Amino acid sequence: MRKASHFILISASLLFLAWGVKVAPAVAAETSGYKQFFLDQGFLGRDFALDVDDFNLKISFNKSDIPQPGVLHVITESVSSATTTSGYKRFGSDVRIEWTTNAADLPKNFTLTLKDPACGALSWHECALEEVFQGKATIIHPKQSVVGSAQAQVHMGAMVRLVDIPKYMSEGYASWYAYKRCPCAASPDFPKGTLVRVTKLSEPVKSIVVKINDFGPERDLFPERAIDLDKVAFAALASTGAGVMYVRVEPLASDDPDALAYGNKTTTPAVVATVAPKSTVIVPKAQDEWAL
Repeated sequence: MRKASHFILISASLLFLAWGVKVAPAVAAETSGYKQFFLDQGFLGRDFALDVDDFNLKISFNKSDIPQPGVLHVITESVSSATTTSGYKRFGSDVRIEWTTNAADLPKNFTLTLKDPACGALSWHECALEEVFQGKATIIHPKQSVVGSAQAQVHMGAMVRLVDIPKYMSEGYASWYAYKRCPCAASPDFPKGTLVRVTKLSEPVKSIVVKINDFGPERDLFPERAIDLDKVAFAALASTGAGVMYVRVEPLASDDPDALAYGNKTTTPAVVATVAPKSTVIVPKAQDEWAL
């Protein structure tokens, strides 16, 4: 597939060099996983978009993006893994947009929209683009979160894929504070009342469910801080003398067994140091201080 694509790409370039600018509307020449569009003088100096529906994508240019006529190449590559090397769930094929021309100037950027109805469908998740350019992978967050698609400006020639990412900081440091002596926490990502599971990553058999009852820490002041735990909750996972620990944070659905267990105040389970994998430490109720 890749050899065929490169052959067609080179052929299109030679055709363009031999015959100059094709004076006609954009015409698509297609093979499996490949399309090319001849963009002549009529596409210069104006905004326009190309909908490539069978590839589930749209390519948009501002009037200043294209300096000279050329040939736009859309190349898709199938993938064998459901997740990227960064650990995010991916949707559809990887996409690379390339440009050939007999002019000196090339388009450097454009706006790409990738689509898949399943992307961002889970609560607290959104679609984004992962761009691999010059050997560096970067997650590009869309300006507006939309279920089923992500739109962002990318580099010409980059490999781009649609990924599903958390809207919240899923991993980072947790600190502690002494406030209500309850299984609760402060978060800059979740509204008050949200139940989240916090797992100590150095000992992943240790986790606790807490309720968000305050805002913080400020992400601009503490960019690596995912959550602040009440002292009681922190002590269930690590010694408070540690100050901070590295954790994973996961919001819970209302019907999650751990969320239901948290809401069951008729029992008073004990705090334990080690629990079975994927189980949860529930801090005992301290007088009436569970009323958050």
